[in-house]
Amino acid sequence: MQSEIKSRIDYLRKEIIRHNDFYYDRNDPEISDGEYDNLTKELEKLESEYPIFASSDSPTYKVSSILSSSFESVKHSLPMLSLSNTYSYEEISKWYKKIKKSLDDNLEFIVEPKIDGINASLTYVNGALIMGATRGDGENGENITENIKTIKNVPHKLEVKNPPSFFELRGEVYISKLDFKNLNDEVTKIGGQNFANPRNAASGSLRQKNPQITAMRKLSFFAHSFGRIYVEQLKKQSDFLRYCLKCGFQLQNDFKICHSLKEITSFMDAMLNKRDLLCYEIDGLVIKVNDLGLQKKLGNTSKSPRWAIAYKFPAKQATTRLNKIRIRVGRTGIITPSAILEPVVLAGVKISRATLHNFEEIKRLNVNEKDTVLVERAGDVIPKIVKVVKKYGEILFKPPLNCPSCSSEVVKKNEKEVAYRCINPDCSAQFRRHLLHFVSRNAMNIQGFGKSVIDQFLKNGKIRTLADIYYLTYDDFVNIDLFKEKRSNNLLEAIAISKKRPLSRLLFALGIRHIGEKISGIIAKKFRHMGALFEASVEDFTRIPEIGNILALFLKRFFENDATRHVIDALIVAGVNMTEPETYKIGRQFEDKVCVLTGELETYTRKQASKIIISLGGKIASSISKKIDCVLAGANAGLKLKKAKELDLRIIYEEEFKKLIKKSKV
Repeated sequence: MQSEIKSRIDYLRKEIIRHNDFYYDRNDPEISDGEYDNLTKELEKLESEYPIFASSDSPTYKVSSILSSSFESVKHSLPMLSLSNTYSYEEISKWYKKIKKSLDDNLEFIVEPKIDGINASLTYVNGALIMGATRGDGENGENITENIKTIKNVPHKLEVKNPPSFFELRGEVYISKLDFKNLNDEVTKIGGQNFANPRNAASGSLRQKNPQITAMRKLSFFAHSFGRIYVEQLKKQSDFLRYCLKCGFQLQNDFKICHSLKEITSFMDAMLNKRDLLCYEIDGLVIKVNDLGLQKKLGNTSKSPRWAIAYKFPAKQATTRLNKIRIRVGRTGIITPSAILEPVVLAGVKISRATLHNFEEIKRLNVNEKDTVLVERAGDVIPKIVKVVKKYGEILFKPPLNCPSCSSEVVKKNEKEVAYRCINPDCSAQFRRHLLHFVSRNAMNIQGFGKSVIDQFLKNGKIRTLADIYYLTYDDFVNIDLFKEKRSNNLLEAIAISKKRPLSRLLFALGIRHIGEKISGIIAKKFRHMGALFEASVEDFTRIPEIGNILALFLKRFFENDATRHVIDALIVAGVNMTEPETYKIGRQFEDKVCVLTGELETYTRKQASKIIISLGGKIASSISKKIDCVLAGANAGLKLKKAKELDLRIIYEEEFKKLIKKSKV
């Protein structure tokens, strides 16, 4: 038994050291952060249960990074320790109670977001920046001063009147979500390998030998702690953060002082919900005893402070096996590949599929079936494959020559287009996808008309055109699987209601290429009747600001097509509405106004609020600038609201929004 335990401990130590090399020094991890943390937790548990096998050389006793020979080694004024990680509220509760028992004081805690970046220390002497260094092995770091100086929000001189003679602060170097995306886009253009996540991008950028390359990467810095500092008035961590602001450093807006476990966990819940709304990545929260004197009293272990702990959010990335690449035919004939994965849990959700976008993406990733891949799920975004971690074979997955549904030829129109298409207009898979889109919530919204219903009607031949939906009878429904009287009547009622949908919904339901929900609404509002669209010229379409020459020409060709006329005529005969009613008069409040939405509304979803603003003549933008007319702000609004206030923009809160809507109705 003990020999097996010893063997497992040795294996874990070697694996962790190997992954440290990939993670810290090559910036190209083979496994996700969560999987690395699981290895470390298992080793810590075994070493605790079997102290006979403990070793001072174990990676659990030291900060995990090897110093690079590319940079000069520098010693930190005090060791830069790592934080102990927890993954559950129960673990946080145990730590909290242990601290309370140890100090028996009326404690204050400060909770700060844990930025997913790379730790760095900055040393100032008499207010001037003289040194920037990585954490390294905790005792010594790498001298990256010239690279640190390229970060725009790092002051070269402290902005306080009487700067301390010595000030070493620590913080996180990171790259924003937008800059990370732009960086990977540039890397893709030159045929390079994308960074797996913003943390790797920040690390690789900060440790460039050429500072000019670092400057181009648009890094940022948040201060969060300090080594040695000669400032007497600092009594608390919150004092230190406020002092950093005076010195000219940027801080996260989202930190909170808490006085109870309930306050801590409530803030943790709020930040978990807000995580995807931030413009930078956070992978958890750090909870600290706020009083600096009590921090000193609690002290440190060889690796971590006892007065602080990190709570890690559920992992957004994980490694797994790609079992199969499935080919699907879309409603416009586009052939789309997707990945069938060995199930893995990401951000608390079991994932078994991921998008591959197109065959150019497969080529870029150099991915094939049976490869081990790194998968990412950010917020509600469909999971995607970030990179191949381990190849199974050298053969590249190629596009099919024939449609998997109808066996017709698959073509790519030109070299500039990435999409492969089935060119058969009667392809059954295309029609099936078209039907699913037609009955979907944002189109004709025929509730209960799902995949299984469509598949059965396609199989028995009851539906061959879109209009056939409106000729289905009670007998048709009760004769298919799992349908009884109530369900049949409900679906017949939903079909009847869908006939009355406005023209905007019908246009979107038709699945016109390049015409989404928003443009469908704008076109319907302009022309008001389907007949006017068949008579419209290219010039008539281009009079709509959102429609350019190419899209106008495409619309003209669509409505000139005989097949389009046959579909619409059949729907007219079936009794489907072809007009756009005026339900609102455009109120002055939103006429030609550009609005941004931020935060959480109680009465509406963001999508619903956006539709209301658009129906009242307004436009929706995603970012704050001087050109924005108003900002609709809900609860937990963050950086957008702050910036809007700085620019003195009009802020509308939910109650005022309701009143504006009421005034605009006729």
